[in-house]
Amino acid sequence: MVDIVGLGEICIDWVLQVERFPEPDEKIFYKKSEIFPGGVTANYVTALARLGAKVGFIGGVGKDHYGNFLISKLNEEGIDTSLLKRYDNRNTAVNILAVNKYGEKIIFQDPNLKENVPEPTYLDEKFVEYLKNAVLLHTTGIKLETSIKAAKIAKKLGKFVSFDLEKHVAEYGIEKIKELLKYTDLLLPNKLGIRQLTDTDDLVEAAFKMKKYGPNTVVITLGDKGCMIITDENTVIEVPAFKVKAIDTTGAGDAFNAAFTYSFFVKKWDYKKAALFANATAAIKCTKMGAQTGLPRYDEVLKFLKERNVSL
Repeated sequence: MVDIVGLGEICIDWVLQVERFPEPDEKIFYKKSEIFPGGVTANYVTALARLGAKVGFIGGVGKDHYGNFLISKLNEEGIDTSLLKRYDNRNTAVNILAVNKYGEKIIFQDPNLKENVPEPTYLDEKFVEYLKNAVLLHTTGIKLETSIKAAKIAKKLGKFVSFDLEKHVAEYGIEKIKELLKYTDLLLPNKLGIRQLTDTDDLVEAAFKMKKYGPNTVVITLGDKGCMIITDENTVIEVPAFKVKAIDTTGAGDAFNAAFTYSFFVKKWDYKKAALFANATAAIKCTKMGAQTGLPRYDEVLKFLKERNVSL
């Protein structure tokens, strides 16, 4: 039995630490190379598990040593992988990242990141039974047809649906994405994704445009500026970020989404309290290299907040 089911990406993150990003045609030496578990949805479910949620993951890996490594990492966190798919004819996705001295990143994504997400036909009666005990289905929409089918099933079962909208998925366009938005309760776009999809620079205006397609609530992550919430009552709430020395921002948005959805849907906290908890979780993550390495546990987040005189 799980509280939240995550459907989407999993991969290896091959991270290069660099002093700065090179110019076109320029060669630079990297300082260090490391391999970490990654993938937006895998980061999300790992963050949830660290915070104390009961969570399951649905995605796909190859039958290779990277796939074995990723499954073992999920299982070490207590994440249920009984519906994770393994492919005979496809490799586990490997993303290449470069992170500079400011913690900023550039990412080159493996096409298998999308291809390894199971097809809609994979969501059979086992998936329906699996979802019956959950509170929330969370997805990224990278394989849109699968996410739409999963969201339809979730709504028929009376479950909540959250949708993490990133820029590369927003590039599918509103005509393709609006079917998923129809079943979405909570939309979690980053500022690049929502601007891409709405062709609107004003984030509040962009959020109201998105709400017309179905989501009750829109929470926009703003990087080091924190987050903006457009509530189910159309109130706008802005919650600033906590200042930390960023080592690597990879996975910070995933950490935020996990903490917000867990505190809002499972713990039933209000918007402001959930946002403070989520901002703190994301800030702590940024202090360590790797998308999952710095993900904190529940008590660590409370300690972080207490040290800054913030009480929940």
